[in-house]
Amino acid sequence: MLIPRFIKNKSPKESVRAILKLTLLLTILSAMSGCRIWDLANFQWQNAKANVSWGKGQSNAVVPFTMLNNHIIVSTTVNGVNGFRFVLDSGAAATVVTETAATQLLKFPQNKPIAISGSGNGDDPIAYIVDNTHINIGDFSISELSVIYAPTSAMPFDSIAETYFDGVLGADFFNCCLIEINYDKQTLQISLPTQTNRQGYASKSWQVLDIEVEGNTPYLSTQIRNGETDKTVKVMLDTGSTGTLSLFANKQAFAIPNNAFTARTTGISGDTLNKVGLLSSLVIGEQHFRSLPTYFRVTGSNSQSGSHGVLGNQVMQRFNMTFDFSGEKVWIQANHKTSIPILLDRSGLRLLPHSQGAIVKDIAAGTGADALNISKDSIVNSIDGININRDNFDGVLSVLRDPEVNYVHICWMAKENQTCGKLALYSRIKM
Repeated sequence: MLIPRFIKNKSPKESVRAILKLTLLLTILSAMSGCRIWDLANFQWQNAKANVSWGKGQSNAVVPFTMLNNHIIVSTTVNGVNGFRFVLDSGAAATVVTETAATQLLKFPQNKPIAISGSGNGDDPIAYIVDNTHINIGDFSISELSVIYAPTSAMPFDSIAETYFDGVLGADFFNCCLIEINYDKQTLQISLPTQTNRQGYASKSWQVLDIEVEGNTPYLSTQIRNGETDKTVKVMLDTGSTGTLSLFANKQAFAIPNNAFTARTTGISGDTLNKVGLLSSLVIGEQHFRSLPTYFRVTGSNSQSGSHGVLGNQVMQRFNMTFDFSGEKVWIQANHKTSIPILLDRSGLRLLPHSQGAIVKDIAAGTGADALNISKDSIVNSIDGININRDNFDGVLSVLRDPEVNYVHICWMAKENQTCGKLALYSRIKM
């Protein structure tokens, strides 16, 4: 049989995996129309031959990152234009450029449509394949890369003004390299997946866990205690998820805590409905998380590869992590956040970053926010006299989860009217 270029020079295990992936791709393509078959096939082949390089004489690059809404934000250059802010997303099967005022200037063509999917209870939106893209992160570079250009209609945002990142660094970066995320130093290291570089993580401070990489996505099998029952669950490791742990309760036999509250989230394919309660236990390596705030997803699940849920960055950032997709391993290391409790919201507000502060995307009935008559799409611009911006967003909003705080003073803008009030905070779980 004809061996594609990206299967050559691989180990026997890697070659078998690559052939299986190709077989799956051809099976999927056989059910599609001619034009779409060609576009998807071209997308796969283009990325198989993408060129990866570092600075002269180097085999790794270290770049800083910042945190925003529990996202890892990396400064990125696209086609020679710098200053873009991309999210590092281990759960994204491709690299994505989102529609923002900045990326509109790249004038990407929109002549190769493709349906993309994510969580939510609606239809899969349409995005576009863009070939021959060049992306730089510090001294690291990928050229001749096909990416997905996602207009606002294909993202969980209501307008360009609300889209607070310019793109997503997905599986293309994890497939080629070892990706070390160091939350202690707030640095990202991208290096070749050589035995020498892997050996650098063979120390007592790092623990290695086996993962499965299916459909360009990493999965970890681990243990939870759900009520009185111990279960083995397979969860997607998703640095692009800003939550804690989501379990697909609509498709699996999970016991939802009696004292859970209802919460809505928005994904690429629409809304999800969740019951939020405390999971008795989650095991990650040698770390046990007790009474973990967990989203039991009732509608809008996007279950893939037989998975039971998604492990989000509120948990994952409690470790320094190194992903090795090609070796199907992840190394974890306790960091300064490991022992910090993970707390639930006490305000009733679902807030996202905005250029003027934090935009209100949902108000839970019967909460302090509901009592203040704050309207959806209002802009909260200050809490306790501190103006909210992208640099302090996570820190300022953390007070809304603090069990020692009973109220805060907030100011918000709605329809050009500024209003301030006293927001009561209390547990949303009735014990």
